Amino acid sequence: MDMGILASGLANGAFYGLIGLGYFIFTCATKAVNFAIGAVVMFAALCSAFLQTSMGFPVPVAMLTAVAAAVFLIWVSERGVLATISARAKDEFSAVMAIVALMFVIEQLAGILFSKRPLVARPLVDGLIFIGDTFIEYHSIMVMVAAVAAFACVDLWMRKGRYGRMLRAVGDNEEAARILGLPIRRIKGVAVLVTGIVCALAGTLLATYAPVNYHSHIGFAVLGFVALVIGGMGSAWAPLAGGLILGVIEATSNYLLGGGARDYVLLALVLFIFAFWPAGLFHVRVRT
Repeated sequence: MDMGILASGLANGAFYGLIGLGYFIFTCATKAVNFAIGAVVMFAALCSAFLQTSMGFPVPVAMLTAVAAAVFLIWVSERGVLATISARAKDEFSAVMAIVALMFVIEQLAGILFSKRPLVARPLVDGLIFIGDTFIEYHSIMVMVAAVAAFACVDLWMRKGRYGRMLRAVGDNEEAARILGLPIRRIKGVAVLVTGIVCALAGTLLATYAPVNYHSHIGFAVLGFVALVIGGMGSAWAPLAGGLILGVIEATSNYLLGGGARDYVLLALVLFIFAFWPAGLFHVRVRT
C-alpha cells in the first residue's frame, strides 16, 4: 500500500482516537456514553473555521473560542441533560433520548450560526515530504503528533494529577466516593473541562485540512465510539490504539475495495471485536 495512504489512515485514526478519548474521560466520570461528543467536535471545527475564514479572527483566537464553546456544550450535556434526567428518571432510555435530542439541537445551532455549507479553516502547516515515489502530507504528521501529545498529557493527568486519580473512583462507584468525602461535582467539572478541550482539539485540527459540515457529527460520534470499543477502557492510551487500527483498516479497505466497502468492513471489524474481545483490546482486569 502507498505510504501516503497509510499516513492518511494513521492521521484519520489519530482523529478518531481523540474523539474516543473524549468518550473515555466522560465515561470514567459519569459511567454514561455521551454521543453528543461527536456534535461537540463538529461544532468546534465549524466555529474555528468560520471565525478564521468569515470573521478574519487570528488562528489562536479562533481555536480558543472553539475550546470555550466545546467546554460549554459538554457542560450542558452533563449538568443540563444527563444529571437532570438521571435525578428525575431511573431508566437509562430517557437519558439516551435526551442526548440524541441534544445532538440535533447542536447540529441545527451550528448550521444557523456558522454555515450549512462545508467549511475549511486556514491550514496550520502545508507541504509534502517525498519518500521515493510517494509522499506524506505535513498535516498528517501534525495530527499524529498533536494526538500523541494530547494522550500523553491526559495519561499523565490521570496517573499523577489529583483530580485525574480520583476520576476513576467516581466513575466506578459514585456513592462510595461521596461517602469517602471526594468532591464529586468538582471532579466531574474538571472531567468536563478536559473532555471539552480534547473535543475542541480534534475538531480544530480536522478543520485545518478537511471540509466539515453540520451533518458530520453523526460520523464523528460513531467512529470515535468504535475507536473506544476497539481500544477498550483499560488505559487512556487505549482509544488511540483503537483509532489507529480503525484508521488503517479504513484506508486499506478504501484502497483495495473502494469507498463503497468501507462501512461493511468497519461493521465486520466491530462484530469481530465484540465476538473475541467484548471489553476491547485493553480492558480493566479485575482480580477475583
